[in-house]
Amino acid sequence: MRPLVYGVLPRPPHPTRDGLAIRNFHLLAALAERFEVRAFSLEDPDRAYGGGIAPPGVAIERIPQRARRTRRARAAAGSLVSGRAYSELLYRSASLERRLAEACVERAPIWIVAHSYHVAPAALSAGAPVWIDFHNLDSEIWRRFGAARRIGPRRVFVRAQEPRLRRLEASLARRAAGLSCVSERDREALARMHPGSEPLVVANGVDLSRYAFRGGPPPSERILFVGDLSWPPNADAVRWFGRKVWPLVRERRPAASVEIVGRDAPRELLAFADGRFAFAGESGDTRPHWEAAAVAVVPLLAGGGTRLKILEAAACGVPVVSTRIGAEGLDFADGTDLRVGDEPARFADAVVTLLSDREAARRQASAARARVERLYDWKRIGSVFTEALASRAAARP
Repeated sequence: MRPLVYGVLPRPPHPTRDGLAIRNFHLLAALAERFEVRAFSLEDPDRAYGGGIAPPGVAIERIPQRARRTRRARAAAGSLVSGRAYSELLYRSASLERRLAEACVERAPIWIVAHSYHVAPAALSAGAPVWIDFHNLDSEIWRRFGAARRIGPRRVFVRAQEPRLRRLEASLARRAAGLSCVSERDREALARMHPGSEPLVVANGVDLSRYAFRGGPPPSERILFVGDLSWPPNADAVRWFGRKVWPLVRERRPAASVEIVGRDAPRELLAFADGRFAFAGESGDTRPHWEAAAVAVVPLLAGGGTRLKILEAAACGVPVVSTRIGAEGLDFADGTDLRVGDEPARFADAVVTLLSDREAARRQASAARARVERLYDWKRIGSVFTEALASRAAARP
């Protein structure tokens, strides 16, 4: 009988849907090659996740949540009254805590892996050793997001979350038996929160067999952005690109167009839509969009962790232009593997260069593909993760 691992997820895994779902799909798949894996996933009734997709060998039990609007209202009110972090309250689930406790009584696992800090409190309540995988450090995201917001009640609320999240992350790090994160930068931040801990860097990756390299030139001058637009930093990124960058590109490249792929675009963003700026909604498979794209843009002004959209674009042979924050945490060289621009004019110049100079675009795409093959293959990353869990469990007294 193989050792048992319980996985706890804030939403079902999926190989293509969004960054967290993709990461959790591949980490669960890696765990299933070495351990018996049972997963418990919260499920939002208001999101069309289609139940997610479980990796082979992973059994998933879904725990229904309350309606999203109800949870948001309660979490916001609870945060204001209690001083606790909004995101902690948003994902709080007595049903999840109860099922984990019952499962641990039925059979004790060697690890409970919390696949996101959002579900770590529930994992820690069950009494078994807990490994927390921080796909982001949300305290930093909220700090940056608050700094970028205009003066008003929303900015006050957002800025109040950063110290609450920092306290929560530090508390979770102290209580966990194992920690992982996506970048060296996040590892250093976690180590400062909990001196003496040894966080493991488990980078985000890409499925190189699924995302094949495009050898030939793109069929058009399409500029592609991929991201969940219900996440405010993504919506702000598209807003900044549409207002500040796109007018500069449109004037210089009359054949250029923009495609935005992602769910729940705010109404104000849809005002950008015209014959050359299109919103495609959510896509279950981004590969056709990458195949048609000439340039990928990642114009994030706030964020944390690392961007899987950059890795997918690189794997597919689509050259990337990003802000510095968008490219943060990835070992990509500016000017070789991608192009970085934080000011609208520089960002637009980089996009125009890649649209107009096919040889420059080809060189950058080839270098980026070589980079992901060397550093960001999910199979290699997953094996590092599973080996760490196995060795640390074996080292217990």
